[in-house]
Amino acid sequence: MKKTSLAKHIKELQSKSIVDINELNEYLKKFKDSGNVGINSNLIFYLLNLNTMRYEHINNACHSFTGLHPKDFYELGINVLSKIIIKEDLKLLSESIFPKMNNFTKKLSSEEKSKIVFEVYYKMKNVNTGEKIQIVEFSSYCKYDNNGNPILSSGVCCESSKVIKGVRGIVRIREEDNQRVLFDESLSNLTNKLTKTENGISKLLKKGFSRKEISIHNSISIHTVNTHIKNIYKKLGINKVSELNN
Repeated sequence: MKKTSLAKHIKELQSKSIVDINELNEYLKKFKDSGNVGINSNLIFYLLNLNTMRYEHINNACHSFTGLHPKDFYELGINVLSKIIIKEDLKLLSESIFPKMNNFTKKLSSEEKSKIVFEVYYKMKNVNTGEKIQIVEFSSYCKYDNNGNPILSSGVCCESSKVIKGVRGIVRIREEDNQRVLFDESLSNLTNKLTKTENGISKLLKKGFSRKEISIHNSISIHTVNTHIKNIYKKLGINKVSELNN
């Protein structure tokens, strides 16, 4: 993966505003207290400064997941992602999912931004054992500057029971009784095995197109469509359309 992909994401996310030291200390106390007790101590809790792009706090659970200690996260900042997320997933996140999520949230009002929750699926690796773990990460902005731009982000990472072949990014907004999905996109790190035509048909299938509709859309016969779908399933190791979204 090109280093510029992650660097571009960092640049898009970075805030020009500096968080007040007193407010920062308040958030730090809260996170240190909540992230080190009970079941929370087995989950990765972090507080990220969007001005410095460095972690203000991360609990000790990061070591069991990644093989890295909190001091490593403090030293590397957000660049630590290139060490703990598998290469294929980080490429999809940095080059597609993260930019799309950032561009989407930029269009929201300040009030809406204060209510959004990000949900991201990817595989994390342990630098010592090489073990890969399916992760789901929930994060949100917890502090804004006077112009409504986020300057602190908090999040939690845990092992996901849902294993996907690639990455997924979701943006939800908190409402009174539920959370409404505003953005949801999945990308498979296996799609590079597909031809351009197969990728196009795969996208139409995920949108709910029938085989007949795909035939008309691409000006090809049903037989040709069936052959392409058979090849798609074989290459991706799946058996039905619903698995394209996993």
